[in-house]
Parts: sequence; C-alpha cells; structure tokens
Amino acid sequence: MKPLRLRSQLLIAALLIILGLTSSLLLFVRHTVHSEIQKSVRDGTETSVRAFETVQRQRELQLSRTAAMLADLPTLIAQMPTDSVTIQDASEPFWKLAGSDLFVLAKPNGRVVALHMTRPGWSTQTVERDLKRTLDLGKEASWWYNDGRLYRVFLRPIISGAGNTALQLGTLAVGYQVDSAVAQQLAIAAENQIALTTHDTVIASTLPLRDEAELQRQIRSGSLPATVTSGELALKTDHYTFSSVLLQDSAPSPVHCYVMMPLAPVSTFIKHLDYSVYLIGGFAALFAGLLIGFVARTITRPLENLVAGVRALASGDFTYSIAPRGSTELVELSTSFAQMRGQLLALQQQQIEAERIAALARAASSISHDLRHYLAAVVANAEFLYEAEALKVNRDEIYDEIKTAATQMTDLIDSLRELSHQRNAITPVRTRIDHVIRRAIEAVHARAECRSGRIMLVSEDLEGMFDARKLERVFFNLILNACEAAPGIEGLITIEVKEEDNSFEVRVRDNGPGIPRNIQHSVFDPFVSFGKPNGTGLGLAIVSKIVHDHAGTVVIEQTGEQGTTILVRLPLTGQSTPHSATSTLP
Repeated sequence: MKPLRLRSQLLIAALLIILGLTSSLLLFVRHTVHSEIQKSVRDGTETSVRAFETVQRQRELQLSRTAAMLADLPTLIAQMPTDSVTIQDASEPFWKLAGSDLFVLAKPNGRVVALHMTRPGWSTQTVERDLKRTLDLGKEASWWYNDGRLYRVFLRPIISGAGNTALQLGTLAVGYQVDSAVAQQLAIAAENQIALTTHDTVIASTLPLRDEAELQRQIRSGSLPATVTSGELALKTDHYTFSSVLLQDSAPSPVHCYVMMPLAPVSTFIKHLDYSVYLIGGFAALFAGLLIGFVARTITRPLENLVAGVRALASGDFTYSIAPRGSTELVELSTSFAQMRGQLLALQQQQIEAERIAALARAASSISHDLRHYLAAVVANAEFLYEAEALKVNRDEIYDEIKTAATQMTDLIDSLRELSHQRNAITPVRTRIDHVIRRAIEAVHARAECRSGRIMLVSEDLEGMFDARKLERVFFNLILNACEAAPGIEGLITIEVKEEDNSFEVRVRDNGPGIPRNIQHSVFDPFVSFGKPNGTGLGLAIVSKIVHDHAGTVVIEQTGEQGTTILVRLPLTGQSTPHSATSTLP
C-alpha cells in the first residue's frame, strides 16, 4: 500500500480530531437527551402507578364502608337466624342497596345462604371455597377468581349483641367485578394503558386486542416472568415501558396489574433526534475537511522538495539536490537535512568499514585458533608415529588421532563453505522427515561421547519437499548439541515431530542445564559457543542458514535449569499422510 502524503496525513488527522470531538459532543447531547427521556418515562410510569393505587384505595375504602354499614343493619341481622330460602329472598334489597356486583351471606360455618351476582354463573360451592380460603387467611379483603371472572371482595362479620353477649350470626361479603370497564376507569386515572392478570390469563385490559393477545402469549410462555416488576415490552402494535403492581399475592389467584406507557411517541422523537445529530455531524465534518484541506495544501506545498530528498536518501541516493525555500523554519529544516545527510553518509561508510574489519578479525581469530589446534595434534601424533618403535606405542591409536584431527579440520572448512553458500544451494526432493531425523540420530550415536545417551523420537509419517542431506545436517547439529549439553546415561533427548498450521514443527528437547542468558540472543550467530572446549561456534549458525534456506524458522522455545527446547518450523510444501509412530533409539 502506497504511504500517504504529509498533506493527506495532516488532513486525515485533523478530520479525525474534529470528527471525534464533534461526535463526542453530539453523542453526549444525544445520551443526555435519551437519559432525560428515559427518566421522564420512568417518572411517568411511577406517577401512573401511584395514581392507580390511589384510585384503587378509594374504591376499596368505599366498598369496605358499604360492607361495614350493611353488616350493622338491624334488619339484616334479624334475617340471619331464619332459614336459607327466607334469607335468600330477603337479602335482595340489601344487595341493591350495596350496589355491588357480588353479594354473599353465609352462616358461621361457611355455608352460603344467600348469593347474588350481576353476572350469574358461579356455583355455591365455588363461592364457599373462596370464602373459606379468605376466612382461613384472616383477611377482610381478597380477590376471587374463577371461570375467567375476577372480583374484589370485602368481608364483614354479622354480629348480634355486644360485649360478652355478642354472637356471630354469619358473614357478609360484597365485591365488584374487575372487567374492561374497571380497567378503563383505572387507565383514565393512571393516564396510561392498564392490564390485569392472574396466573397466565389477562382478565381485563385497555390494550388493543392484538397487543392483549401478545401479552397473554408472553406471560404463558414465560417470556414475561411475574417476578419482573418493570422494564420494556414489545407487543404487536407498539413498544411499552411498564411497571407491575402485585394486587393479590396469595394462592390460588395472585393478581398483577401492569401499568403500560406506549413508547411510539418517544421512539419517534428519538429517531428525529438521531437524524439531526448525524446530519449536523456530517455537515461539520465536510466543512472542516474543506477548510483543513485548503490550509494543509498551503502549508505543505514547500515541503515537496524536502520529501523528494528524503525519498532519494531512503533509496540510497546521497546526491539529490535540495533547494531550501518557504518559511524560515522550512529553510532551516532543509539545510539541517542536507548536513545530516552528509554526516550520515560518512558515518555509514565508517561503520561498514569497522564492521568488515571486526568480522574478519573474529573469523580469522577463531579459524586460526581451531586450525592451529588441529595442526598441533597432527604434528604431535606424526612425531609419535615416527618414533613409534622406539617409544613402543600403538601405531593404530596414533593414526586414529591423526585421522580425527584431519576430520575436524575438514568439518570446519565444510562449515565455512556452507555459510558462504547462497540460498539457492538447496536441492529439494520429496522426503519423509522422520527418515531424515533417524539418520541424524544414527550419525550422532556413532560418536563415542554420545553412545550412552538416550534419544527418543516421537514422530508422524510426514512428507515434504526438502534437501534431505542439508536437513540431516541440521538435526545432526541440534541433536549433537543436545547430547553435549546432557551427556552420560542421565541425559535424555526427545525429538517431537508434528504438523501444525500448514507447517512441520520439530522440537529438540534436552534435560541439560540450559543456555546462559548472555548468549541466548546470539546463539545462532557464527563463532558463538559455550561450554565446549573444541567448539567452533558454527553448528547453530549452519542450522539457522539451512532452515532459512528452506523458508523456515528456528528459535529457542524454552531454556532453563530443566533443559532447553529448540523449535524448528518448516513450511509444508507437499502432501502429508499423518500416521502416529513412536520409537526410542538406545
């Protein structure tokens, strides 16, 4: 992606700042208005609930007084000792006087002797059941529900006499039916919609029929639990915010009243507010963009020559002509840049020369030291071989030592040649990686110092495109290093091979003392070695080069007192057929 010009960066930065500030301000205003609207809705709902409760209390107080008045009428008291038929006939004037929807007279044992209802349909047994439940609870008021009808009922005892001679002749119950007409009156007082429910049934409401049906469906399905006392509710024709009032909490008919405020007007206002906020923000950003674009073009135009000089310097051209122009600051900046460019060129040349000399010195010192060591061994053993008869020494042992020194010199020269090769020195062929590692393990076991070590290979049968010979040298060096770090019968080396994320992961793990912290960052550099008397410091450098030639990576995954784990990750360039296999090589 082409980098943006300074003018564009300045424009974008300014636009983002202005847009961020404008958006923050507008969103703050929007949030504030939203909060106020929600607070108004909540306050309105709570006010409606309080108004509903006030009307409910007034209505109940009136009916309670009516029941108390009727229970004290002498004519009604005089009728109670008579038979049921007489009481039923004589109680009708009292029912009309009460003006209630339900009128009940019962004996002290709870047997109903008079029953009047504006909408007949309840049996005497139903009334006796609800009356007994209310008396057992010791309440003077209760909700009676049956067959889709709900009544608010008030009870008063009918007592003859006073003091010690008082005798309860029965019980009077009067009540009014809660239906749509009552809900409408309560809705007028609450200035919102009302819904009265019991169990999973909507008894009465002022909601549209579709909304009433949806409310009943949600109550029955459990989407609106009875324990939720406030919130928002989505029905068919509108969204509502609601508060729930528990009118009756005793079994078997708990009664809830939902005071519901429609949110359609609020939603419409919020939509208009959002549209205004976004429109104002868009115009502000557009105007700011035009203004800042003009200012940025004026300021950044003299910088074009300096930018071209920077690009030329980045591409290695130290001779590009820079013409200082523009404001005083720009002239000073151009002059300083030209001086810095000259100093940078001189420092770069000095650094390159110093690094070249230092690298040559390190390489020459290391190589000469190792070659002198091996040559000294060859010369000394040649003298022993010359005087073998006089000294009576074994010629075969001397010859083996000369051959070992010559082999080590050859390995050193081969390592230097390997490091000097270019990346295209590899010849990849389809190869099973576990076979390559097994050959490397066998080569390590051929060395006397590693014959007693335990090496475990945990591998899958994985194939890929690799240079098998070069890759064998990678694992030979890694396993040899692990053997030298964890020598003897206590040493344990584990090689784990698996396929992960379209690549092969090989972990070489030992239980040695770990790599010192001071060389962990440079352990893959040439001539870095630790704890090896005859180490050249080229083994891991060769590992790094060959792995990178295969477009892979090699890192120290973990090192410490418990051991070291080297992770080699090679790209999966061919198909693989994983088949788990575990082998232990002695």
